[in-house]
Amino acid sequence: MKLKFLLFISLFFTLKLFSQTTSPFTSVTGIGELNDLGYSNNVAMGGVGISNGSVWHLNNQNPAALTSNIFTTFEMGLSSDLRQVSNNKITDLNGSANLNYIGFGVPIIKSGKWVSSFGFNPFSSVNYVLYNEEVLENTSAVARYRYEGEGGLTQAYWSNGFKISKDLSLGLKGSYIFGNVKNETSVILTNEEKFYTTHYESSSYNDYNLTSGLFYKKELVEDKFLKIGFIYDLKSSLNADRFSRLERRLVNTTNVVPIDTLINHEIQKFSIPKSYGIGFSYEKLDKFSVGIEVKLQSWNNRSGFQDNYDNVVYKNFLKISSGIEFIPDAQNVDKYLKRSTYRFGVFFKKSPYLINNNQINNLGLNLGLSLPVGSLSRINVAMEMGIRGSVDKTFVRERYFKFVLGSSINNIWFIKRKFD
Repeated sequence: MKLKFLLFISLFFTLKLFSQTTSPFTSVTGIGELNDLGYSNNVAMGGVGISNGSVWHLNNQNPAALTSNIFTTFEMGLSSDLRQVSNNKITDLNGSANLNYIGFGVPIIKSGKWVSSFGFNPFSSVNYVLYNEEVLENTSAVARYRYEGEGGLTQAYWSNGFKISKDLSLGLKGSYIFGNVKNETSVILTNEEKFYTTHYESSSYNDYNLTSGLFYKKELVEDKFLKIGFIYDLKSSLNADRFSRLERRLVNTTNVVPIDTLINHEIQKFSIPKSYGIGFSYEKLDKFSVGIEVKLQSWNNRSGFQDNYDNVVYKNFLKISSGIEFIPDAQNVDKYLKRSTYRFGVFFKKSPYLINNNQINNLGLNLGLSLPVGSLSRINVAMEMGIRGSVDKTFVRERYFKFVLGSSINNIWFIKRKFD
């Protein structure tokens, strides 16, 4: 782990474009940085979604909230981000773009009694290229280090929401998590620049996961609702097929000479702890909705790889989100923007891993809107501006801007026509 901490003291950061988030913080754990779930409409509200079931949008955070959907819905989102990464000596700018999520949902039994959904979303991301150099003791030679990682995990899920009473719904979400991560640490000496030594690691992960949820929606007075959501993610133990070896490589060639195999496709476990989430929302139908949510995850010394080979220290994860959405005039047929939906949100997050014995804090501000397309569908736009880390406490500060463009295509299926 000492080598990985050097990532946060490095003197130079580089730009590289991948289909994942480009960030030095994705280098800390074996599977990278865990991504927040949520579609574009959730991002625009600071991540609020556990308690915010919607007729127009699927919900991939709380499966019980799917009972709000009465249409057959297809969701897709693209995202891009721009990040400014700084330490006490240099600042670098990088960015990335990717397909963010795909979801499809359909009511199996009308009136929201049973709604089923499936889709894909990124579960974790690894993407960094960092440099550091140091003078070797008792010599004039300089060791130049290069740290590089790429990959991540994907979640394929199947969710089902069931109404068990007029106001209460139960949900279950089964997921299959899979993906690959590659990491390399290379060192080249200035007094021997014809070849360099690399520590190469490759891991392939897979496992199943189950999420349960509850969703309570009570009409207080006409068209005014209190909504409460709760989710519980069971602990996951990812199967990791790990390979690691030392290599010698010639400069400016693809030739690789294996030196020593350290781990030869051993199956090990990476533990992701259980998590809880609870949220409260208040909605005035076709006018506005406001909500606040908290999510907790109990990371500790039993989390991560069982052997904790990289000596990562974990603390509990915390995220607090709050957001509001409103429609100026949902029935206005003359002014398009008045029947659009506008959203704002904020969030605070404490990451589970430590850098320099400090947790990484993330503070973000969100905004966005949904533009009606026809009578049922929506084009969704969300923006997130945030800052995380600290030059003094975690060696690195990251300012970022994230943009998500999504679509919610709604239609009515399986309804027999009464008139031609």
